[in-house]
Parts: sequence; C-alpha cells; structure tokens
Amino acid sequence: MRSTLVAAMVLVVTPAFAAPDDLVTRPLVLPAGGIDLRLTAEINVQPLFVGKPLSFAPDAWWGILPRWTIGLIHSNASIDLFEAGATFCVQQSTLVTSPCHRLYRGSGLDVRFSALAGPLAIAPRVRVLIRDLDPIKPATTLGALLRWSHGRFAITSDPYVRLPLANHDLGNRAALVVPIWLAVQPARGWEIAVHTGYDADIVVLRDDGHIPLSLGVTQRVTSDLDLHVEAGWSRLLGPQHDLQRGALMIGAGWHP
Repeated sequence: MRSTLVAAMVLVVTPAFAAPDDLVTRPLVLPAGGIDLRLTAEINVQPLFVGKPLSFAPDAWWGILPRWTIGLIHSNASIDLFEAGATFCVQQSTLVTSPCHRLYRGSGLDVRFSALAGPLAIAPRVRVLIRDLDPIKPATTLGALLRWSHGRFAITSDPYVRLPLANHDLGNRAALVVPIWLAVQPARGWEIAVHTGYDADIVVLRDDGHIPLSLGVTQRVTSDLDLHVEAGWSRLLGPQHDLQRGALMIGAGWHP
C-alpha cells in the first residue's frame, strides 16, 4: 500500500512530457516529402459587421529536401497576423480599414530552413509576398521561427522585417512584426495558446504599433488532421488600439 501511494505521488509531482510528435514539439520544418495543407476561415466579428469580411484562405507547404520546406501561402495566419480578410474574400467589406475589397488580394511563397531542432528550435525564414493588387504591393520578409519547449509548455516567436519591393509611397511600407505564442498542452492531442506580440510600420514604430491578443485551441483529431479555433482582437492594445477589431479564425490542417 505504501509503495502504491509513493508511486502515485511521484506521478503527480513529475512534470508530464509531450510526445515527440505532438503539438507543442511539432518540427518547425517538414521532413523531406512531407506535406502540410491548411484551410482557414477568417471571420470579422466587429459589431454591426459580423461576417464582413469573410475569407477562406488556403496554405500548402512541402518538404522539398531534408531541412528545407517551401510553401504557397494566402492566410493572415501564415504571416503571423490575427485579422480577417485574406485571399479569398468570399464576403467583402466596405470598411475603409478592411483590406478585403475583392475576391483575390494576393499570395506568397514561404521558404524555411531547419538550422536547429530540439527543445530550442530555430528555422530561418524568407517570404515573398504580393500583399495587394490595386496598387500592387510586392514585399519580402526576413526573419526566423524560434521555439523553446519544456515538457508540455512552449514559447514560440516568428520575428521578421517586411521590406517593400515596389510602391512604398502607395502604402507598401516597411514593417516590423514580432508575434509571440505561449502554449500549453493539457492533454495529448490538445494545445491551448495565447497569441500576442507587436507589429508596426517602421517609420512610425513607436506611435503606430498595435498589440493583438487572442486565444487559440488546437486538437489533433487524427494523426493526419488538426482542427483549430482562435478568437480575440487584432489591435487590443498599443498606440493605435481598436477594441472593435475582433476576429474569429477556424482552420483545418491535413498533413499525411
């Protein structure tokens, strides 16, 4: 009886560790030949404009070589922004602040390289984007995915600088984006994450930035299928905060 009680106490006080293939420790870069397909519904929940805009954004990544992944991206999530209105805008918006005024806004290419794997993982990342078509806003981003994990906990960031390739004077500005995710895996196949950070155009870095805040829940339904729901505000805090800018994202990921 005494040995049973001791064993039970050990189980309670010993930190649980996530399986190597589970959510908080999932590799930042796909293995060679690996595929990750995602579809995200981005829904505006701003009062009086619920569902306007509404977009369905597909993303696809492929492990082209060991340690190298390339992707075709469309969603705001793929560039670390929590906001409704990426390609494809099936319900457009007349709001001046909304970027979703036509069905197709643009897309991009995402290239990652696994420089370091393990509890501290680093993946340098370059993206080439078409941010909008009228006027056309081409840009590139330079940065790196960073993640530190311990047991069932992980802290992830993807800081990058966005540099315009044309039409800087037409609103295609350089920007700094520093997203942060604080994640916990309460049970196998489940992840809860708080998403925050800071982003702003570089020319007004101190006076025009904003801080998002959202809560996301991911479930690994099967070894091939994930479901994700995230809700919050895209500009809750910061010099240019806007308490009305709420969004809801519902996504599914398939990675056979």
